[in-house]
Amino acid sequence: MSTRVITRATALLALCAAVALLAVGRLPGEGAALGLGRTSPVAAKTKDFAVTSQPLSVSVQRGQAATFTLTVTPTGGFTGPVTLTAGGLPTGSTATFSPATPTVTTTASVTSTLIVTTTASTVLGSDVFTVTGVGGPTKHTLDLTVVVSSPPPAVAVAVTPASVTLAPGSTATYAVDVTRLNGYTGSISLGTTGALPAGVRASLVPTSLPSGSSSGTATLQLSTSATTLDGTTTVAVTASGTGVASSSATATLVVDSKQSSKPFALGGSVTGLLYPGAPGRPVALTVANPNNQTIRITNLGVTVGAVTRNGAAVPGCGAGDFAVRQYAGSYPLSVPANAPATPLTSLGVPFSALPTVTLVDAARNQDACRDVTVALAYTGSATNQ
Repeated sequence: MSTRVITRATALLALCAAVALLAVGRLPGEGAALGLGRTSPVAAKTKDFAVTSQPLSVSVQRGQAATFTLTVTPTGGFTGPVTLTAGGLPTGSTATFSPATPTVTTTASVTSTLIVTTTASTVLGSDVFTVTGVGGPTKHTLDLTVVVSSPPPAVAVAVTPASVTLAPGSTATYAVDVTRLNGYTGSISLGTTGALPAGVRASLVPTSLPSGSSSGTATLQLSTSATTLDGTTTVAVTASGTGVASSSATATLVVDSKQSSKPFALGGSVTGLLYPGAPGRPVALTVANPNNQTIRITNLGVTVGAVTRNGAAVPGCGAGDFAVRQYAGSYPLSVPANAPATPLTSLGVPFSALPTVTLVDAARNQDACRDVTVALAYTGSATNQ
C-alpha cells in the first residue's frame, strides 16, 4: 500500500479550487445552464390617483364666489370614490363641492366643481387653503389660492311694490329704498326715466340724498287722471353718485277701468320728535269711509310736503331732509261702511307696520331743521271689490 502525503500547500490548493468552482456555479450564464439561477419577479402596479385643479388661483371681490375645477386622475387601475374636503379657508368664506365624492369607475378622469363663497366679512388679501382627496387608504392634498379684494363703492336701488293696479283717477305709491355699498359716502341723485302716457304724472320725493354713511328712502308716485286709458306703463328709478356706477329698478303701473274706485279720506300725524339720529317716528294713519258699503284699501302712501316754521318756509331745511318708510302691512284693509276717521291699528294693523318718518342724519349742520312742522300728504286706492 502506498502512502499519499498531503502537504499543507496541497490542501490549500484544493480549498481554492472548491471555492472557484462554487463561484463559477453562481455566474449568470453558468447558473442558467445549470438550472441554478433565479427569475426576478415583475413589480406589481400601485393603485393610486392624482388631484389637480384648473386654475390654481382665483381673484374675487368680497361677496363673490371663486370657482375651481378639480380633476381626479386614476393610475395603476385605481377605482372607487374619492372624498374631497377643504381646510384652512379664508375667514368668512365657505366651500362646496359638486360632487363632494366623485367616483372613478374606469381609467378615465372624473371632475368636481369647487366653489369658495366669500362674504362681506371675508378677510382681504391672498389666502392659501388645502383640498384633500381620500380614496381608501390613499390620501393626497393640493394647495389652492383665493385672492380677495374690496369691491368698489356703489349704490343700489329697489322699488316696492313692483306693480300696482288701479282705476283711472287714482295714484300709485311705491317705496324706493336706496342702499350705500362698500363705503360710499357721497351724495346720491335720484331720477325717473320712461315715457308716460297721457294723463300720468310721476313724482319722486326726494330727488337727492345728502352725503353720509347711512342708506335712505324716497317715494315714487304715479298719478293718473280720470281720462287715462287702460294699459301698462313701466318707469325706471335711477340712483347715481359721484364716481360710482348708477343703479336702477322698475315700477309698473297697470290702469284698469274695471277697478271701480270709491271715495275715502286719509289723515294722520307724526308721533314723536324728529331729530338727527332718532329712529323713524310712526305716522298715526286714519281712514274714513263715507260709503254705504265696506271698502277695501290698498297702496297706501305717505309723502313729505312743505317744511315750515311758524307758517313760513325754512331756509336750509326741506323735504329732502326727511325720509319716509312706507306702510309695511298686508293688503287689502277692510273699512266698514260709514266709518269715521279710524286708526289703522283699530283695523288690525300692527304698530310696527305703520309708515315712519325720519330726519336724515346728514354730514352737515342740520340746526335749521329743529322745531319745524312737516306737512304730510296721503294717497291710496279703494274699491268695493
